[in-house]
Amino acid sequence: MSSQSRRDFLKTSTFAASAATLSTVTQSEGAAQESTQPTNLLFVYADQWRFSAFGHSTDEIVRTPHIDRLSEEGVNFERAYAANPVCTPNRSCLLTGRHSHQHGMLTNNLMLPPEEVCWPEQFRQAGYATHYVGKWHIDGPKKPGFVPPGWRRRGFDTFEGFNRGHTYHDHWGFDNEGKPLHETVGHLPDPYYEPILQTDLAIRFMEQNKKQPFCCYLSWGPPHTPFKPPKKFQRYAEEEIKLRPNVPKAHRKKAARELAGYYGLCESLDHQMGRLIVYLKESGLEENTLVVFSSDHGELAGSHGKYRKGEPEDESLHVPLIMRKPGQIPSARKSQTLINSIDLMPTMLSLCGVEDSGTCTGINLAAAVTGEGNEPAVESVYCEGKLTSAKGDGSNTWRSLVTDQYKLTVRGTWE
Repeated sequence: MSSQSRRDFLKTSTFAASAATLSTVTQSEGAAQESTQPTNLLFVYADQWRFSAFGHSTDEIVRTPHIDRLSEEGVNFERAYAANPVCTPNRSCLLTGRHSHQHGMLTNNLMLPPEEVCWPEQFRQAGYATHYVGKWHIDGPKKPGFVPPGWRRRGFDTFEGFNRGHTYHDHWGFDNEGKPLHETVGHLPDPYYEPILQTDLAIRFMEQNKKQPFCCYLSWGPPHTPFKPPKKFQRYAEEEIKLRPNVPKAHRKKAARELAGYYGLCESLDHQMGRLIVYLKESGLEENTLVVFSSDHGELAGSHGKYRKGEPEDESLHVPLIMRKPGQIPSARKSQTLINSIDLMPTMLSLCGVEDSGTCTGINLAAAVTGEGNEPAVESVYCEGKLTSAKGDGSNTWRSLVTDQYKLTVRGTWE
């Protein structure tokens, strides 16, 4: 369907629905009209949230009732992996459906080349209102960095955020015209916490555009460092933290201290997810909105004596991926299909009925989402990375192949 025809459909759909009561349209024709309603997309992305850090997963001490509920109402991919578990590389993989060695974003703070095709462009061409909120981190080294209109926004019509940085309790970010958000937004959370404002902005965008198809990308900064949650979520004691068996004894105290703050940040974001879920239900958008939740990479948190990300270990590489759309995605579905960041672009486009660009390396796994027919047979996913502790001899790079039973990792040069 062209951009213009989608707009025409939306303008006339209310009239058509009213006229149907006076016409002789058959039930089958009515059902066909209903099926053409475009599917909205709400894509929620966290930074550094590992797969295990949920009440429904193995780090069960963390309280995430709203995301647990999202999982119960949709599909939870239990074998999702970051294509390159660092911010700039994996965010670029997600947006382009291509590996980091293909688009060139091998490390942080690089600018995604203008020739790369990104999925927000596909949604915009299909007549969607496209909006971005939060941290971007694919626009070079500037910090915080205003992302100007044009190709650097990769298909987002409007943008409320910043390029990079993590400061959750101080004012940070720009409005669509480049003015400081805290000066123009009109209302600020008290006490101030960045994810609250960002969630407010996402809800405001959806409310303003609920009569047309929309694509909203909400990018939260936590649970990335600094591990300082709002006061009301500072309620995890170090002594109650259950560490993974692979945390060496010498790292256990530091790991427990950091995870206490990390889990607080996770719970604070779960609270914001709850607000999004309530809004979609009360606004009537729930039935026609695909909600996708994921993260760019995980957090090692002392496992193997390591911290943060960029490594091929599971704590860094294994990420959450949950999708929900009532009526299209069965509830309480747990998928064991292997899926990579680069697969999200063709999969989401397919689920929303938007034409694929044909530029993706990733594959369309919509059948694994909906459960229609047999799940796609994915034998393995490929991941790659470049360690921050570079020695200059190429030994800092790695490649991993993950199968349903094994993971092979090799180190060497990119060549």
